[in-house]
Amino acid sequence: MANDIPDTSKSEISLLLKKAAPILGIDGTTYHVLDILLGLSRADDWKGAGRPIVAISNAKLAEYTLRSERTVTRCLRRIVEAGIAAYRDSPTGRRFVYRDNDGTVASGFGLDFTPARVRLAEIRQSVENYQRELKASQDARRAVTRLSRAIIDACEAFPEKAISWRSAAQAIIDAVAGRAEQASGLESLHAEVLEYAEYRFQEHNMSCAGDIGVTSSINTTPKNLSDSNERTRSNERDIISTDDGFAVETAYENKPEAAAGDMQSRLRQAEKTVGDIQGAVLARVPVGLLQVGCRAAQECVSVEFDGWSDVVGAAEMMRRMIGLSEAAWVDGVGRVGRYAASAILATVLEKSLRDPELIAKPGGYFRAMVDRAVDGSLHLSKSLYGLAESGMNTRDR
Repeated sequence: MANDIPDTSKSEISLLLKKAAPILGIDGTTYHVLDILLGLSRADDWKGAGRPIVAISNAKLAEYTLRSERTVTRCLRRIVEAGIAAYRDSPTGRRFVYRDNDGTVASGFGLDFTPARVRLAEIRQSVENYQRELKASQDARRAVTRLSRAIIDACEAFPEKAISWRSAAQAIIDAVAGRAEQASGLESLHAEVLEYAEYRFQEHNMSCAGDIGVTSSINTTPKNLSDSNERTRSNERDIISTDDGFAVETAYENKPEAAAGDMQSRLRQAEKTVGDIQGAVLARVPVGLLQVGCRAAQECVSVEFDGWSDVVGAAEMMRRMIGLSEAAWVDGVGRVGRYAASAILATVLEKSLRDPELIAKPGGYFRAMVDRAVDGSLHLSKSLYGLAESGMNTRDR
């Protein structure tokens, strides 16, 4: 009913609504349905006096999304309740659009996205605030991790203060729920730690200021080390470390059958570590390949993948974009590592943005790729090279 409906482009509103999906509570199948509806709308209807009405039956949407019509009905209700669309059904319940010769809508019944046009500025502001808060939360979480590690290192350097510093740090984490407040408290404690460390350093320098450098004339090293019955501790460590490797090789040479059996048992019992899995996944995946292959994902989360820190920093937003639960994300990170999981997440988001009909359940697709990474059958570089090549071909056309 508004008279001053702002103009926008189809690509701009589509990208904005996808960024706002976590704020609006749209994920999973609802996100898929929204993407299909936006794709079916006409670009000219988002400007001037046009009304972006999409006329498609629930049966056809159910066919596209591989869901039941009841599920599609619930998804449409969530989109309407989010305030970005409105029902505009005919008295008979049919959905259709009649257009004049110039292409304007003469009579249309279906799902009307005019509310999204009216709320364009509001939605854009909400997205900016959400991304700002998300970045602040990520920065605070990194600060908590960094300061906690620094305090633990200081406890090892100054054992006399370890108990008090650890207790103070734990009290800050237990007493404060917000990450920003925890980071602020740990920052104050870290400043006290640095002040104490500086004091100890100055005290040490002052105590050494009056010392006189004297060169000892006593030769403590025997002329022949093999004739000496005593060894210094440093020499003993060197000899032990050298003999260990030699002893293992000698044992294998003297008893090849026992050594081979022991090695086979070790191989059977050995399990690939997270670092090994992550290294195998990212062996042929430089960050530049992610940057070229995941253009749509970078545009969607408003982050350029210039380095691995950018990819990992955008993981939380990408997780929300594909509707992946936090528990599934934590499980994936624990199995393949944070960098490999973030690269897989960016690939899944890129594929879902390019062809939503290809991936019905992006969250399940992510978990399947993690399983393949653990099994050693995931070839992430091939997927990214394919995305990069198809993206270049699209731009060329």
